[in-house]
Amino acid sequence: MSANSVHIRPAVAADLNELFRLEQLCFDAESFNRRQLRYLAHRPNGLFWVLTDEKRIAAFIILLERKNTEGLRVYSLAVSPAFRGRSYAQQMIQQALVLAQERAKRFLYLEVSEHNGAAIQLYRKLGFMETGRRKAYYKDGSAALLMRLFID
Repeated sequence: MSANSVHIRPAVAADLNELFRLEQLCFDAESFNRRQLRYLAHRPNGLFWVLTDEKRIAAFIILLERKNTEGLRVYSLAVSPAFRGRSYAQQMIQQALVLAQERAKRFLYLEVSEHNGAAIQLYRKLGFMETGRRKAYYKDGSAALLMRLFID
C-alpha cells in the first residue's frame, strides 16, 4: 500500500451508506441509525470527516463544536476492523487537532466506554487525560470515561 492511497476528506452525501455500515460494524447496539448519521453530517456545528484507503472508507470522525466554548468534542471515531493497526484512528485525531486549532479551540474532549481498552490506551498514548466518569452512560449500563487533550 502506498502512502498516496490514504486520504482524509470531509464526508459527502454519497458516503452515507458506507458510513452507516461502518457505524453498525463498529458500535453495534450503540450505533447511530441512518437518520442520525445524516443529521450529524448536515449539522452546522458538526464536522464529519472520513479517511479512505484505496478509495474505501476505512475510518471516520464526527466532531461537534459549540459556540463560545474552548473545546471541540470528538463525538464519534470509528475504524473498520479490516483497517485496524494502521494508525488511522491516530490520523483522525490529528485531523481533529488541526480543525480545533483552525477554530481557536484549546482542547479536544470525548467520552469512551470504560470497557473499550484499546481506545482508552490509544487516547492516553496521544496525550488525553481522564477528567471524570459518567455512570451508566451507555445502553449496556457501562460508564463513560471523560477524557481531554489540551492543544499546545
